[in-house]
Amino acid sequence: MIESKSVIYIQALRFDPDQQGGSRFQSYEVATMEALSVMALLVKIHETDASFACRTSTCFKGQCGSCLIRVNGQDVLGCVTLVRPGEAVVLEPHSKFRVIRDMVVDFSQPREDDNDIAKM
Repeated sequence: MIESKSVIYIQALRFDPDQQGGSRFQSYEVATMEALSVMALLVKIHETDASFACRTSTCFKGQCGSCLIRVNGQDVLGCVTLVRPGEAVVLEPHSKFRVIRDMVVDFSQPREDDNDIAKM
């Protein structure tokens, strides 16, 4: 059994436009002894679940904006936002852009409404 202080607990919103039933949350656990960026967490999730769609940042300096994501209800830059072992986070696609799949959004198409993404 992994000690709770060496695990990051994640609730990630999953959305597949080819599946009926809308979006849903899925639980993941990432074992780590050190803080990880949200982008590193997404990569670790994808390594264990290849069906999980995410984009990885290219700059990792908080400058390009390709890592925009919603963490615990706040839109943030995922490459510079750290999560520590023992913490639990809720990950959702950025709230201002149309969702393509899971955490991938279309940056060229801002959302036209303010509906909760989980109601898609």
